[in-house]
Amino acid sequence: MQIKICGLTRPKEAQYLNAAGADYAGFVFHPPSRRNVTIEEAKVIMEALNPGIKKVAVMVSPEVATVEMVQKAGFDILQIHGTLSNEVLELAELPIWFAVNLSKTEELTERLSGIRTLPEALAEKIDGFVMDGAQYGSGKTFAWDVNAKQTVRRWRSQKEFTERKLILAGGLRAENVQAGIRLFDPDVVDVSSGVEDEGAKSMDKIMTFIREVRDYE
Repeated sequence: MQIKICGLTRPKEAQYLNAAGADYAGFVFHPPSRRNVTIEEAKVIMEALNPGIKKVAVMVSPEVATVEMVQKAGFDILQIHGTLSNEVLELAELPIWFAVNLSKTEELTERLSGIRTLPEALAEKIDGFVMDGAQYGSGKTFAWDVNAKQTVRRWRSQKEFTERKLILAGGLRAENVQAGIRLFDPDVVDVSSGVEDEGAKSMDKIMTFIREVRDYE
């Protein structure tokens, strides 16, 4: 199980991820978000990360110019919410995690139906899918229940999705991450507000969250 800590905004937070053993660090490029950073701010934080931690650029319906800037900045993965245009797919040189914002898992099929119609050369750039809460950055889960578990299992058995990563996000925290893993068996768990105190990343909460994930394994 891999772990992504998203929404880094300060250089010292890189040290938290280094000490805790996170696998991915997420940087938000979306001005409405309180976790939004500039490319230059992100570069400073990235320089403090251990080399083994992969850097994820999180964007919402990005324009081609934004993706071009991000790709030149040294990221490893593009995480895209909202609209993923063919123009962005054609430009992308990095693996893409396509995020879908859900109120319930039954919406998965509809939200991802367009993947089946993509040309193979574009579809193969999508390395994973992020299941997130209904509102990006809200810190709330989508509906977790037995039906959700069955829906995700059926979805992952389809050939278009079986070999791609599943990233579970939206409202995760130390108290519920084991339940999320048990239900959905994700490849990556993705947390942001669940490891914060007063809007800033907390070393203690990051350590507790990661310990819960590792203890489940």
